Amino acid sequence: MTLEKLEIELKKYKGIGERTAFKFSKYKINTLKDLLYFLPYKYINLTEPIKIKDAKINENIVVIAKIKEIKLFKTPKKRMFIVSALIEDETGALRVIWYNQPYLLKTFKKGHQILFYGKVIKNNYGIHLSNPEFKFISLREKFKSEIIPVYYEIFDINSNFTRKIINKIIDEFNIKNIEDPIPEIIRIKANIISLGNALVKIHQPQSIEEVEEAKKRLFFEEIFYLQVKINQEKILLSKEKSPEIKININLIEHFLRNTNIKLTSNQEEVLKEIINDFQSPYPMNRLLQGETGSGKTIIAEILSLLTANSGYKTLFMSPTEVLATQHFYRFLKDFSSFNIGLGLMIKKSGYYGINGFKSKKSKEELIRLISQNKIQILIGTHSILEVNYEYKNIGLIVIDEQQRFGVEQRKKLIKQSNQDYFPHFLSMTATPIPRSLYLAFYGDLSLSTLKEKPFGQKEIMTKIIKPEEIDSVWDFIKKEIELDHQIFIICPRVEMNEKIEIKSVKEEYEKVKKIFPEIPIEILYGKMKSIEKEIRLKKLQNNEIKILVASSVVEVGIDLPLLTTIVILGAERFGLSQLHQLRGRVGRSIHQGYCFLVPQNYSPLAYQRLKILEESQDAFYISEKDLELRGPGELLGTKQSGFPDLAMKSLEKIELVHLAKNLSEELINQNYLLKGYPLLRSEISKRSELTFS
Repeated sequence: MTLEKLEIELKKYKGIGERTAFKFSKYKINTLKDLLYFLPYKYINLTEPIKIKDAKINENIVVIAKIKEIKLFKTPKKRMFIVSALIEDETGALRVIWYNQPYLLKTFKKGHQILFYGKVIKNNYGIHLSNPEFKFISLREKFKSEIIPVYYEIFDINSNFTRKIINKIIDEFNIKNIEDPIPEIIRIKANIISLGNALVKIHQPQSIEEVEEAKKRLFFEEIFYLQVKINQEKILLSKEKSPEIKININLIEHFLRNTNIKLTSNQEEVLKEIINDFQSPYPMNRLLQGETGSGKTIIAEILSLLTANSGYKTLFMSPTEVLATQHFYRFLKDFSSFNIGLGLMIKKSGYYGINGFKSKKSKEELIRLISQNKIQILIGTHSILEVNYEYKNIGLIVIDEQQRFGVEQRKKLIKQSNQDYFPHFLSMTATPIPRSLYLAFYGDLSLSTLKEKPFGQKEIMTKIIKPEEIDSVWDFIKKEIELDHQIFIICPRVEMNEKIEIKSVKEEYEKVKKIFPEIPIEILYGKMKSIEKEIRLKKLQNNEIKILVASSVVEVGIDLPLLTTIVILGAERFGLSQLHQLRGRVGRSIHQGYCFLVPQNYSPLAYQRLKILEESQDAFYISEKDLELRGPGELLGTKQSGFPDLAMKSLEKIELVHLAKNLSEELINQNYLLKGYPLLRSEISKRSELTFS
């Protein structure tokens, strides 16, 4: 049997039902296969019970205790049978409750020594062990193993229910003998067990050693599949023709003089690397990694200028409308002395700009200007790929903020157009990417790094502020405003709930207005209308807004020379790299920058994490600490658009990433089309559209 045979909808599987299937679907668990890959987050060893005095509410526990008393009663409303027992050991007593299992009254006798496994909860019946499983100490047949997997609870679907359903699937479909997509020769070289063995051992382990064996296999496979896809794309890209971009040094020097910018030695080095790519026979595929404020955008501007001068168009994509609009205004100013048409496309409208002037245009008008070759550089969000238009003569694609954009996406972009070459591609990110992340997800991209800050910028002074000391921050802000400086206040991060986040922003806005009644204050959040965002952006640039209260979902990538202070509320809710990026919004000129981190819950762990930011300005050190403390998901953002949790967890084991990378390269170099491996081809094809968003 193959994995495809397990693509059975949960609601069609006996024992689950539509309501339960719907709850699972909220966590992207839709099929039996998905459920098999829903891994336990911890294991309880039945051979290591705790004492009753150490039991904690909302934790799964194992205790060995005697039955002191037991009784059966029926609830008056739901007429449900309740078996209630009091158990005790030498350290204390605990209530145990079973629902609708009246036969248990005859199963237990006072004085019986029994092992109980279950969750301690508190409800109308008080603190008790709810519906625990059990076994008499003299018997061993109750469980298949002494190691019990514990699963994250989804809504009211408890761990025991999930475990029983998964065990049923394993037995019914003979999962141990499932066909393995990874070739046997790869498994031998990687020293990993078969897929069937891994799935059985991860859910029904006989020992902790078996759990580790299973994890190694399952972690390896996700990185291996991604690496095979990446290596296929590298070979495919090397066979494509690239646009010929002319390198005009005089043009670059003229542009830098006009913008009054002097490149750092680091920027010059990166520019040379990219120019070499432009002159190679196949398309550039490069990741430009640089701290906030390190000057990535000026590199993108120079490349766009060279591309336009060579007769090709540039697509410049940003993650948010605010950032796209900011880039458009910067390009408009910096290209004012060049006869190059610029376009900004966001939602249903945008702007056309040339020689420093702009005019509002509908999306249809922008497309017409592009088709007439009057727009050489088009800036926008990813919505520019969703228009009903076949872009032609695209020489360069620039994507801001770590968006994977593989060969398949580039093919889609130029599909049915008349160009017979692939555009050059540059991805830019301000998040320093640890080596394991780079190898796993960006192994097909050449890497350039900007570490130097532009001349004149100072290190940002960072301080952790206890919630009760927040008044000292307001006093500091008053002094900064007197110096004609600007302030950002970032509200606490609220995952996956925009309504709560918007409410949080508005409430904080009202608080700040009362503290600074005479100061111009505005708010900014993701769901605002485009025109409202644009108005606020203009006001910020004109220094008409002194304090901006913003939501955490807004990537406020704005260059404001007078922005000196950022206050991040609920700082412990953010990843360290995200905090470092937010911090980088201030101090982008000759003025000193300040960052105040205000945790809502001032715990020892929160302080330990935030102290890293207070002590270090090294983004790469911070990103490695972030990976260590919070895991890779935070570094990539809250949406991975399909990157499996297994792949994310595997990044914590750098040796596995190296192994998967080396073995995938070896396989693809020998067998690029994966002939003879249909199951592996199937798994790889499922990963062809994986992108960051």
